[in-house]
Amino acid sequence: MTKLTLSGGVPPDSLSPNQEAPMETLAEIRSSAMSRFQVMAVVIALTLILIDGFDVAAMAYAAPVLSREWGIAPAALGFLLSASLFGMAAGSIFLTPLADKIGRRRLTLISLVVISIGMVASVFATDATQLLVFRIVTGLGVGGMMANLNVLVSEYSSDKRRGSIMGIYTAGYPIGATIGGIVAGPLIPSLGWQSLFAVGAVLTIIMLVVSWVWLPESLDYLFTRRPAGALGRVNNILAKIGRPALDTLPASTATGKEQSAIREILTGPIRFRTFMLWAGYGCLVAAYYFANTWTPKIIAGVTGDNSAGVTTGTIANAGGILGCFVFSALAVRYRARPLLVIALLGSAAAYIVFSMLFSQITLAMVLALFLGMLTTAGIAGFYTVSPEIYSARARATGVGWMIGLGRLVSIVAPILVGYLLSGGWKPENIFVLFAAPLAASALCILALGHSLKRQARTAQPVAATVS
Repeated sequence: MTKLTLSGGVPPDSLSPNQEAPMETLAEIRSSAMSRFQVMAVVIALTLILIDGFDVAAMAYAAPVLSREWGIAPAALGFLLSASLFGMAAGSIFLTPLADKIGRRRLTLISLVVISIGMVASVFATDATQLLVFRIVTGLGVGGMMANLNVLVSEYSSDKRRGSIMGIYTAGYPIGATIGGIVAGPLIPSLGWQSLFAVGAVLTIIMLVVSWVWLPESLDYLFTRRPAGALGRVNNILAKIGRPALDTLPASTATGKEQSAIREILTGPIRFRTFMLWAGYGCLVAAYYFANTWTPKIIAGVTGDNSAGVTTGTIANAGGILGCFVFSALAVRYRARPLLVIALLGSAAAYIVFSMLFSQITLAMVLALFLGMLTTAGIAGFYTVSPEIYSARARATGVGWMIGLGRLVSIVAPILVGYLLSGGWKPENIFVLFAAPLAASALCILALGHSLKRQARTAQPVAATVS
């Protein structure tokens, strides 16, 4: 068979079955049952996000022992707990866009190398300053990789299974954090806090090898960016999925896509919705990361038992896993936006109740389950609601910036808590304080819904006239 050039292309009405347009190919893949190759790609991505959760949460579980061994004051500990979050924000904003130029697979591999370096170096840190730098490096790799995994999971999932798989994907992070707590409980007392970072380093390096061998490239990237050998790489993936090979890739028509996407999310009524997403998500993750990073330390301080702190943090992360699955199940029957508002208001109430009961350790552990469940359900809700706000052209930019800017806000929370504790604030008052941004996040989603309803009312007469 004679192959056509990559820069060529043929009229749509003359395409043979083996020369179908890329979008038609992708649409058929996504409307069909998932192949074994697609399942493998999704499983690798889910495992990577699980390892991310383990690596980021390691600092929270090591904090009680580390602060005692090195004599770290609460304010300085807040900076240590925020270090990986700062790296994640920088990675999301500055590294993730490189995926559009060098490929999502390649950026994921680079990010895994960066994470491995950060985790290995953390094992050998000798003071707080060194550990701070190494945690920033680790977070940089995590932030650079996570947005790529979102795209890969969405692309290689079928339309029928995408909602369920994205719910499981969202749960991967707290699953990894929960495993970290389970491992930290017996490991740190016997082998020291360094052992937890060593386990994370080994797991990350293993997944680097697995990803190098089996993680596929994004089909969307191969179709649109046309790197060297794109046609052969596309056909190799299509063969593994069980699809016929293409004879050519039609000429690219992308022009000014990135600029148009930015203009869409920051102009007209979309701008207001974008700001509501940014503010709402920022408020949520500020409260979420405060609880995730400081709860083990606070509980350990109140009870005088480091194991109690680790156990409470583990239970909260386990609640996060449950929250993702509960939200995904309810979203099948109910609209995601009202569910998100309920989760946010429930989270605010849970923080207030937790502030009243956390000195009673048994009740605190039970309530930590609900606290983790509601806040993580809120994150799953934002992941579900935000893509619907934008067109396909601007969706990645809108959602990616929401996550990146939210992480920037989340950096402030653990640092602020460190200063508040040093200034004499009681832990219970801090939990009440962070109930406020959760309520504010719910108000942002209500305002977002009002904007969408107003647009729908305005569009109805136009639709009626056309019909």
